[in-house]
Amino acid sequence: MRILLFGVLCWAFFIPERVSAQSKITLDSCIARALEANYSIKVIRNQQQQAENNVNYAPFMPTLGITATQRQNIQDGKVVAGGEERKLDGSVSDALSAGVALNWRLFDGMEMFMTHARYQEMLGIGELMTKSAVENLIVKVSSYYYDVIRQHSKVEAARHSLALSAARYAEARDKYVLGVLSGLEARQAKLDLNADSSNYIKEKELLKSAYISLNMSMNADLQQQNYVDDSIVLRAPLSWQELQDNMLQWNTTLLIGRRDQKVSELDMKIARAALFPKLDFGAGYNYSRTKSPKAATSLNRTNGPYWGFSVSMDVFNRLENRRKIKNAKLDMENADLSYLEAELQMKADLAQLYNTYENNLQMVSFEQESARVAFENLDAALERYKLGELAGIEFREFQRSYIDAVDREVSAVYQTKISELSLLLISGQIMR
Repeated sequence: MRILLFGVLCWAFFIPERVSAQSKITLDSCIARALEANYSIKVIRNQQQQAENNVNYAPFMPTLGITATQRQNIQDGKVVAGGEERKLDGSVSDALSAGVALNWRLFDGMEMFMTHARYQEMLGIGELMTKSAVENLIVKVSSYYYDVIRQHSKVEAARHSLALSAARYAEARDKYVLGVLSGLEARQAKLDLNADSSNYIKEKELLKSAYISLNMSMNADLQQQNYVDDSIVLRAPLSWQELQDNMLQWNTTLLIGRRDQKVSELDMKIARAALFPKLDFGAGYNYSRTKSPKAATSLNRTNGPYWGFSVSMDVFNRLENRRKIKNAKLDMENADLSYLEAELQMKADLAQLYNTYENNLQMVSFEQESARVAFENLDAALERYKLGELAGIEFREFQRSYIDAVDREVSAVYQTKISELSLLLISGQIMR
């Protein structure tokens, strides 16, 4: 009976999982796949490409245009010459003109240089936005990956408990048949076996959900699973001062804030450029021809090149320049205030994350010891139960203590790893 029951449980719970197992992949492989296939990253990269396209030398280059016009007029009129009147009914004139013009702004109060520099800063912001998206995706994929490892550990613990409950029920059943034990123990063992079976199914469901989340982040087949065979390894304890120094220097949000400050400074210079005169150079070639057979002058044609310089300056434009300069000053002040606020928020977030991280490290130490002791107690209780020195209900308590201890241990390690990733992210070290 015991052998048959154990075989059935193995087939129902263990064998299907082994059959569905796939080739194993590492965390780095998961991150690489996500970076290659994730839709959000593709959108961010396209936006960065747009910023790259804006950085060119167009503000410094001249414009060149070609025009051509042909027009016919039919007019009625009269011409008086020497006292003689001449009617021009239905006079047709044909006008043709064409030209090429080059316009080149030579000086505009340095606005063209400031505009080019602004596009470069915007490109830098675009690159940082891409970097931020990549960093957050790395943390997201890593958290899903480590959650899969956590769920694997919980499934293994549930499987271990299920195997013990199956053996306990088989033994209680045999003893009941032999008349050694009452039916109460066998029935209680059956209830515990059913409870462990339900818990095992639940843990496998949570494991599959964890795989679905990981697959979604990689834009992979949502149904694939059992390709993670790894453990959660914590780094050496992180230093508070080192984290804070790196955050102030490499945090992506703060780097974007500093770029925004530079953009606001350039906007101020662009607004002030309107106060300076503008110098333009123009050159080109014009051709025009007009035919009027009935007119006194039947053909009029001109052609030739031209060139010259022009200077223009706004003397009064309804105080528009003054308004733009004032608003640019306010924008620059707002950029400075926003950066200070972001820096303060980053410091507060770092303090909160580090406090959680330290507490999690202590919990890991406690829970690892608790899990080890719980396993040793369960092993000793199993020997006593086999010898008949321990009742089934008492043995069940050791089982529960073991399951709870393993759950707390893997959860503590997982939460510590997530805290570690958050600290590396906020300090700008997640990709270093």
